Amino acid sequence: MLMKRTTIVLSAVVVIFVALSSRSSATDKTPAPKPAPAAVLKTGYRALPAGKVRIWDTMGKDSHKHYGCEAWKRRNKWVQVPYGKLDYKFKGDPILEGHNFWVSLHSSARDANFIYAKMDAAATPSRHNEAYRSYFAPVTLSDGKYRWGEKPGRLRCYGEGSVRAKILKYQPGELVVESTSHPHIRPGFPKGYSVNVTTTYRIRGGKSWVQIKPVRQASEQGMHGESRFNIIPEAGDGGTDFVADSLRLPAHHVVKFPTTGKMLLDFIMDADIIWVMTWPDGKRAAPYTGNAPGGWHAGWSRVGEGACGRVWTAPFARFGGEKDPIYIGILVHGYWKYQKIAKTVKAGQDVTVQWRRAYTRNIRGSRWRHGKPWSPTYPGKWRLTGRIGDKYYTSTVTISKADAKKSEFTYKAPAGGELEYLIFYLYDRTDETPADVVTPMDIYRRTQAEFKGKSKSKN
Repeated sequence: MLMKRTTIVLSAVVVIFVALSSRSSATDKTPAPKPAPAAVLKTGYRALPAGKVRIWDTMGKDSHKHYGCEAWKRRNKWVQVPYGKLDYKFKGDPILEGHNFWVSLHSSARDANFIYAKMDAAATPSRHNEAYRSYFAPVTLSDGKYRWGEKPGRLRCYGEGSVRAKILKYQPGELVVESTSHPHIRPGFPKGYSVNVTTTYRIRGGKSWVQIKPVRQASEQGMHGESRFNIIPEAGDGGTDFVADSLRLPAHHVVKFPTTGKMLLDFIMDADIIWVMTWPDGKRAAPYTGNAPGGWHAGWSRVGEGACGRVWTAPFARFGGEKDPIYIGILVHGYWKYQKIAKTVKAGQDVTVQWRRAYTRNIRGSRWRHGKPWSPTYPGKWRLTGRIGDKYYTSTVTISKADAKKSEFTYKAPAGGELEYLIFYLYDRTDETPADVVTPMDIYRRTQAEFKGKSKSKN
């Protein structure tokens, strides 16, 4: 009986407790807390704040063959990836934004990733620099069909586009994104073998270059700018420039550049750009380029000198030991000048040049117009390289603030003969060079310091 009574009492307590709880719920008017709203992503392109970098989801896939920045057409739909969100899932192709350039990690299996310069205040992308990346696959083809320059155990395989982008670091002042290319599979490959070139792209706020570093199956980095002139400064005899002129060398000619050079300059006429490629160690980088007939002339057919039948399609440099990074710098508008002279000179003779813009189209964002006077634009140390006969001669010219406004220039001919043309470009700074003007030597010094872990280096 005692057991039964205890059970009855406990049951009553439970009933009373439930009743009170129900009554309390009915009379409590406090609303239940709402779940936190999802973060609102910023949509539509806006100007980049100074010193910042950004990653954009372009909300669309450009999987077709293309050269121009197709994603730019839908920039009002772009979504900015939130800083620090390393696990972001892209709905469209990623595009990375730096100080004065873009890196497009598009999804086309027919093109390499692209670098574009910003051509104006609206950040409009330039004509392409197709940033070739390739791998020397250590395999033998079962069908024996090797391409030019290949041999068993060393097949050159290109990494096209990007099938995967992984954010490794993303803060307002720095980003690092890993990109893996589409699988490269060729007839004759061993069963199940493919090449997926994987590299990282590192961009720092306010810097005019991108660091490209090998991760897997990555041997070399190229710049498909398609130009007439590639120059290795100070690498020629006696410290002259080593000049590769596609129109003065035969088709399919391969130039192996001096490994003593600090950098390679690729001069792009139709966008008024210098692409600057540099590396930690010239011997390990072993830069070279090939002369392609019938390639896009990059404006060299529009300087009043007839057709440009051959171009350097893409200079390459190796990721030394498949470990060293390659840096590509971007210098836009007013950094260089080409002018045909076609005049016989004597050694020591004063040669006066009236600088004029020869390119027949106006270039977006540039103040220089066809047929109008041109001046050196920026104070600093310029290099003047001329072709006299079949040799190149280089002089160093210091341009002051006053000189930068002058379109007339006089210098002494270093040798006698037919002075065919002059190439004039900003190379280094002086005390008068504005702080916001970046020179090729600035890029060289800063990337060398970055590679050695001294990222706070000065000019």
